[in-house]
Amino acid sequence: MIYSSNNKNNVNLAAKKILNGEIIIYPTDTLYGLGVDATNCKAIDSLNKLKKRTQKYSIIISSIDDINKYAYISQKKKQKIKKIIPGPYTIILNKKKGHLSSLVSLNSETIGIRIPESDFILEVVKKCDKPIVTTSVNYHGQKSIQDIKEIEFIFRDIDIFKKEKITNSIGSTIIDMTKDSTEIIRYGDGDFVV
Repeated sequence: MIYSSNNKNNVNLAAKKILNGEIIIYPTDTLYGLGVDATNCKAIDSLNKLKKRTQKYSIIISSIDDINKYAYISQKKKQKIKKIIPGPYTIILNKKKGHLSSLVSLNSETIGIRIPESDFILEVVKKCDKPIVTTSVNYHGQKSIQDIKEIEFIFRDIDIFKKEKITNSIGSTIIDMTKDSTEIIRYGDGDFVV
């Protein structure tokens, strides 16, 4: 089923689906994302089966202040992040124990964090009062799908929250802040300068 992400009522619907352990497809400021509750092992297992791969995932949180719940961050790095977020960036940080399902980062000591410039999904995360896993809409080894008709055809059993504006995105810029120096892992839509 396709729902408009412009309809405020659909924030409640998307949050309800996430909290019920369902997978949703939603818009971000870059690509469409597949999302589930980041604390729900069963939901993440379903996502892995859908993607045909077990992988590490990034999470979406709704505010910079929430970073401290899931990762270690210095005040200096927080100030740097505040300049670019919300925006098309994934920030890699050293992970804190607890809170999230072990399937989010598997055996890794790091966690990818996103706060996209996308009111709809940030409102859904706030409503859920927990982060959601985020990953591009595709099967393992294939390109991310951006065309809504193609998404609907391939992922016909998953509810889609559609945005009106189509973007030609290459994904988020991934920034590693796990060490003293900052490193760009992948250039995407965000034009961060180290």
